[in-house]
Amino acid sequence: MTNGRGKAVGGYFLRLLGGVLVILGILGFFSSLAQGNPVGLILAVIFVAGGAVMLKRSGGARRPASTTPGMR
Repeated sequence: MTNGRGKAVGGYFLRLLGGVLVILGILGFFSSLAQGNPVGLILAVIFVAGGAVMLKRSGGARRPASTTPGMR
């Protein structure tokens, strides 16, 4: 079990790593596109997708499950 601080540090780390992966993937995509390297294109797409998943999983504050949008 981790405390709130451990979860916050993990969230920041996922956000940082996800952002770096997305940037490297985009740069790699354009570089591979210019060179005509299909393997590089595939790896760049994987980097961007993985970074996007990490950014999604790092999410901020979440609403409680019992709260629905129309029930105020």
